[in-house]
Amino acid sequence: MAATLLILLGGIIGVGFIGNLFFERTRIPSVLLLIIIGIVLGPLTRIVPPELVRPFMPAFGAVALTIILFEGGLDLDLKHTLEQAGRAILLAFVSFTLAMFLIYYAITLGMNEHGRIVWAVAAALGCTSAPIVIPVLARAAQHSPMRPLLVVESALSDALAVMAVLALIGFEQTELSGSLLAGQLGKSMLIGAGAAIAGGLIWLWLLSHLSTRPFFYLMTIGFVFLLMGAVEVFHGSGALAVLIFGMMLANGEALVGIINPRIREKIAKSFGEGGVALHPRLTESHAEVSFLTRSFFFVYLGIIFQWPGSDFRMWLTIALSALAIIVGREIAVQLTGWVARVPAQHRSLLNAMLPRGLATAVLAAMLVNRATQPGPAWETLATFVVVISNVWMTFRLLKIRPEQEPMPEEAV
Repeated sequence: MAATLLILLGGIIGVGFIGNLFFERTRIPSVLLLIIIGIVLGPLTRIVPPELVRPFMPAFGAVALTIILFEGGLDLDLKHTLEQAGRAILLAFVSFTLAMFLIYYAITLGMNEHGRIVWAVAAALGCTSAPIVIPVLARAAQHSPMRPLLVVESALSDALAVMAVLALIGFEQTELSGSLLAGQLGKSMLIGAGAAIAGGLIWLWLLSHLSTRPFFYLMTIGFVFLLMGAVEVFHGSGALAVLIFGMMLANGEALVGIINPRIREKIAKSFGEGGVALHPRLTESHAEVSFLTRSFFFVYLGIIFQWPGSDFRMWLTIALSALAIIVGREIAVQLTGWVARVPAQHRSLLNAMLPRGLATAVLAAMLVNRATQPGPAWETLATFVVVISNVWMTFRLLKIRPEQEPMPEEAV
C-alpha cells in the first residue's frame, strides 16, 4: 500500500510537469490532462477508490483555494489591478448573477426541482474558478491587459458563490430577500478586505525583519491560512482577503510610494533591512507549492468523477446547465464590454474564461452533506459542469491568438 501511494504521488507530480510542457507546445491547459488521469485512477480502474477520498473534499478544497488565491494575489500588479477593478467587479456581478438565474431555471426544467436548495446549487455552479483561471492565464495570456481583470473577477466570483450558498442555507428558517442577501454579501466583502489590508500592512513590516531568517516563507503561508480561517469565522470573504493580502505583499513599494514623502521617511525607518520589496525566495517557494497543489487538486476532481448512467433527467440538466453557463457568459461579457468599453479584440478571452472548478465542487459536496434525505446527485452535476466548462475553455483558447498588447515588464 505504501509503495503504491509513493508511486501515485511521484506519478502525479511528473504528470503535472509534463502537462506544463504540453501546454507550452499546444496551448491546451494541463487541467484536462490531470482530470483525465484522475478519472483513470478513480472511476475506471479504482486504483484509488472514489468513496475513500470524497469525504476529504471540503478540507482539501479549502487548502487548495487558499494557496492558489495567494499566488493570484502575488501575481497582480497594483496599478493594472486598480485600472481594471471597476470592470472586474461589474463582470463578476453580472456574470455570476446571470449564470445563477439561468442555471436555476435549467435545473427546474431538467429535474423539476425548486426551492432554496436549487438556488444554492445554481450559485455553486455560477462562479468561475480562480484556481483554474489564474494558472491558465499565467501561461495562455501572461501579457494580456485583461489578465488583472480576469484574476480579480474569478476571485470575486468564487467569493460570491461561497457567500451566496452560505447565506441561502444559513437562513433556512427565515424569509431571505434580495436585499438581505445583498447586505450579507457586502458585509462579507468588507470584512475580508478590511482584514486583508490590516494583515498586509502588519506582515509587510514583519517581512522586512524576517526575510533574512530561515523558514520565513513557511511563516508567511502559515499567516495566510490564519487569515483565511479567521475571516471565515467572522463570516467574511476569506477568498477576497487572501487575494488582497497577496497583492499587498507583491506591491509593498508601490503602496509606500502613495504615502506623503515626510510620512514615508518615518515609516521607512521602522522597517528592517529587508525593506518592503517582495523577496524572490517567497515567490519562488510559493510557485513550487502552488504547482504541487494544483496538480493534486485536478487529479482529485477526476477521481471523484461520477457517471450518471441512464438517468435522462440528469443528462438533460447537465446539457441545459452547460448551455446556460455559455450563454450567460456571452451576454455578461457583451454587456460589460458595452458599459465599461472593453475593446472588442479582448472580449474573446473574457468569453473563454468560464471554467468551473474548486468552489463549485466543494460547495456541491457541502450541499450533499447537509441534505437530510436523498435527492438529486448534485456532485455528479457539478463534476460534469466542471469538465464541460474546462473543455469549452480549452477549445476557445486554442482559437485565440496571443494578444499583441503586452503589459509593461514590471507588471507581469
